[in-house]
Amino acid sequence: MYVIDPNGNGDFTSLQAAVDAVNGGGRAPVILLVRPGEYHERVIVNKDNLRIIGEDAEKTVVTWSACALDKAPDGTDRGTFLSFTMLVTGCNVEIENLTVRNDAGDGRQVGQAVALYAAGDRGTYRRCRLIAHQDTLFCGPMMEKVTADILPRASRAEEVPSVGDCPLTRSREYFEDCFIQGDVDFIFGPYRCYFERCTLFMNERGGWYTAANTPQEQPYGLVFHRCRLTGACGTGAAFLGRPWRKFARTVFLDCEMDEHVAPQGFADWNEEKKVTDRYAERGTLGADMARRHPAEKMLMEAEAACISMSAVLGGCDNWRPDQRNSTWFLCGDSTMADYIPSRYPMMGWGQKLPGLVPENEFVENCAVNGRSSRSFLEEGRLDRIIPCLRPGDHLVASFCHNDEKDDPKRHTDADTTYPDCLTQYIDAARSHGAEPILATPIARRHFDDAGRLIPTHGPYPDAMRRLAKRLGVRLIDLEKITMDLFQQMGPEDTPKVFCHLPRGSAFYPDGAADDTHLQERGAALVASLFWDRYASGREEEKDFGTISTRDDFKELIDKEDSVMDC
Repeated sequence: MYVIDPNGNGDFTSLQAAVDAVNGGGRAPVILLVRPGEYHERVIVNKDNLRIIGEDAEKTVVTWSACALDKAPDGTDRGTFLSFTMLVTGCNVEIENLTVRNDAGDGRQVGQAVALYAAGDRGTYRRCRLIAHQDTLFCGPMMEKVTADILPRASRAEEVPSVGDCPLTRSREYFEDCFIQGDVDFIFGPYRCYFERCTLFMNERGGWYTAANTPQEQPYGLVFHRCRLTGACGTGAAFLGRPWRKFARTVFLDCEMDEHVAPQGFADWNEEKKVTDRYAERGTLGADMARRHPAEKMLMEAEAACISMSAVLGGCDNWRPDQRNSTWFLCGDSTMADYIPSRYPMMGWGQKLPGLVPENEFVENCAVNGRSSRSFLEEGRLDRIIPCLRPGDHLVASFCHNDEKDDPKRHTDADTTYPDCLTQYIDAARSHGAEPILATPIARRHFDDAGRLIPTHGPYPDAMRRLAKRLGVRLIDLEKITMDLFQQMGPEDTPKVFCHLPRGSAFYPDGAADDTHLQERGAALVASLFWDRYASGREEEKDFGTISTRDDFKELIDKEDSVMDC
């Protein structure tokens, strides 16, 4: 996860810089969390598998002021398709809670001015605000001049010689709970697009909400379902749409329209580009349907049912953007965290979890070395996760190693501040429909002279167990599971799990004898134990064994000599 903050309190101050920094190729989406502020920049999203999340749609704004009448170096007009504020060419890009605005002004003075150019396949936009005047939202492929203009940020989207008489396209876009504002033809293009519960707002100038140019062979174009059409123009000054090309298709299903919408509904563009039965409505509320354009089709119930989200967007990959993939957000310390290659073979168990979760689920490992349940909160790390949580996600909190320490910035009391801190993780997950999960810390490799494994975490695991029971939270008792396992392995075999390395090892020339941190095989083992316990749904055992006294536990912590802080 990267944080973009215009005040310099994140990883980047520019959204474009963050996109440029993303390395592609991963299965899980990379999350870009955008803090509130105005970002005055033209943004080209040319990476696949991204989630761009604004903290507040009204206060997190990307804005630019390009327009069609801007001049190219040769003195010609740059044109509509180079006027965008944001261009998305990547596949599987999700954008949430963000305003994308073009501030060039009224099209009568500046021509077309695009806010969002959605070119990549499987684009998803939730609770976004797209604001401009003429030609606000274009959903269509790239053209040669656009590809040349954005270099070196090469396009990943499909490309056509001309978008006018567009050939059959394969790409799809989904808009949910979005606010889209403009005036002339402000939602246009050839792609298959599905708009769910969106608000379409016509500016004072009036005009056409849509201008599709659907290819003749393409069965679906722009589909609006349960949307609301309103505006600031005069009564009857807004039309549902007009055909940019003669095979255009636009359908409104169960939409609410107020007096701004002309009784005619759709309008012909000219004598050649006229409304046909590829323009249709069903279940419209708030409009006098008796005066609609005579060529448009009034769908029967069975016909409307066939124009479903899955039919419009599904394709050969059965894409269903309404069925969200769940994400596992991991909060913890270095026993869970990801490690850079130069620390290999040291790994946190969270680093191995992505290979165990189902293919349609992802892991976002937010664990950080040296953090306690308290310091993770005070550094705002949970605050970064909260805007990203969605129903069906999972938030795992596994802290203890640093809560035990005397460091005043990290220490928590097992009976008071430790459960208080953990409760904040639980509340954050539940308030966003995610599942909270508590995981007790993994055991350290600490054997007595008789070969018995000694617990070192004192009262903290028991405090977590009590909290999980009291709040009804799923508990994965890694301390007990790993205590049992390491005891079975004994002092001789457990170095294979922990980061015990001989002298001369790569990255560890002096060797290592770390009884807290795991090496790769140990990380894989613990991740498997976690996942097996979660997937099996077994209840944690109620007999948690004997925990050492506070004095014993403090003595063990004082003697701990690890390669690095947890």
